[in-house]
Amino acid sequence: MLTWGWFTSSWRVPSCTPPLATAARRTLLVIGGKVPCDAGGIIYVAPSESLALPPLALAVRAAPMLDAVDLPEDSAVEALLGGRDASWRAPRELFGLVAQRKASEEEASAAISAVSLLAWHRSAAFSGTDGSPTALAEEGRRRKLASGRTLYPRVDPVAIVLVESADGSRCLLGRQSRYPAGFYTCISGFVEHAESAEAAAAREVHEETGVVCGSVALVASQPWPCGRGNHCELMLACAARADSAPEAEAIRVANGDGSPGELEDARWFSREEARQMLRSSAAPPGGGEGGLRTPPPLAIAHHMIRRWAEEDPRWPSLT
Repeated sequence: MLTWGWFTSSWRVPSCTPPLATAARRTLLVIGGKVPCDAGGIIYVAPSESLALPPLALAVRAAPMLDAVDLPEDSAVEALLGGRDASWRAPRELFGLVAQRKASEEEASAAISAVSLLAWHRSAAFSGTDGSPTALAEEGRRRKLASGRTLYPRVDPVAIVLVESADGSRCLLGRQSRYPAGFYTCISGFVEHAESAEAAAAREVHEETGVVCGSVALVASQPWPCGRGNHCELMLACAARADSAPEAEAIRVANGDGSPGELEDARWFSREEARQMLRSSAAPPGGGEGGLRTPPPLAIAHHMIRRWAEEDPRWPSLT
């Protein structure tokens, strides 16, 4: 269950964590950060200890009844897959299986988390201190140094913020050039060393849009195991209100020297515009009024925008 800070768990939002439990153990194969799928959904094979795995394969327990095996890029997988034809999909593509009802939210989340865990194991195979090999521990939940010191899976904190205008009537959303056409979302960025989530949210908003936040509150969190490089991110959701000074709401997406910034565009949207974009997020790409959309319901940004647009009383009032 996603943790909603001081809200309550009555807002049920996908957690992207692996609570998946099935009647029998099964194994997810991973090659190059991708998993095998066919017309029916994700393909699984027998428990890892019963498989004839290549020497360089890495097997971990990703969930109570789910093993995950990272295979070398040149592995011959036909025998492991039992002759089934497979298309290999990146983690974020698995969300499409949920929309197509070929996988549950829990199943897709467990598979995505497994890919993220394996990516961490590969990156942590050697000590960052002296280069010595590290060893698998606790069925893959940890790694150990020769000294006995424990290494924990990498988690990158990201502040994601919904900013409302000083009068509370509009919200600030932005887009990068790599996003699908018409896709707008909350402003976000990594939390820096010795920085609070609230300070990171205000800094990212100003750096990326030029907007000055007068107040910020941390309100919720969501694990997001399909972050950059398939690493797990912890999304720290913040609500913010722009400063009351007239110039505080002016948007600037270019850098100070005139070069392109991180965002291609940022805009203020009314509640009605945000509600239309939320409706469009459930339609095929390009649908909806003007083709504008928010992230889908699996993302915490969708629910942040929805709570603000619907004026839900549990959304913080930052007057």
